[in-house]
Amino acid sequence: MHLASFIEYYSLKNETSLIFKNMKTKGKILWITLIIALLTGCVKDIAYIPDFKIMNTIPTNKYYSSDIMPDLYKSAYGNWKVIGTSGGFTGGGYGKDFDYLVLKQNGIFGIIRNDSLIAFGKMVLTQNNSALLCEFNCDKIAIIELCSDPEKYIQISSHDTLNLIAPCCDRYNIHLTRKK
Repeated sequence: MHLASFIEYYSLKNETSLIFKNMKTKGKILWITLIIALLTGCVKDIAYIPDFKIMNTIPTNKYYSSDIMPDLYKSAYGNWKVIGTSGGFTGGGYGKDFDYLVLKQNGIFGIIRNDSLIAFGKMVLTQNNSALLCEFNCDKIAIIELCSDPEKYIQISSHDTLNLIAPCCDRYNIHLTRKK
């Protein structure tokens, strides 16, 4: 073997060795990153429930001195999480614009988003045949669909499902589930 060939062979061998060494390091980094991603991706999200005591800032007799809800609909009182919307021109609803609706005795409602009371007001109820129409009159107004289109029929599908149904076409419905 000539000296020039030996030097060329030796330098190629060192470069190849460096490449494999770098690949081993990159491979280790890739494996560590993959393991971390899998471990953090598997952490179960803890369901966030806001502190509904924020509604206690509204006096019980602010709008009515006694309860206005008909007996058949009293199960509507409580804390409700928005699970979706429907209706509108396309029927697909809109992206939810608040997280929770709180319905309290004496015609009080509150709307919570990100742990803040963004709107509250008075429910005005009208019984039509077998349906209950509720107008959500917002005192503290937020830019949300329920404050701009406040008329909804209250429909309780089961003890834990509430639907606020628009009385006419091309308007939006809000679907909620009970939270404690």
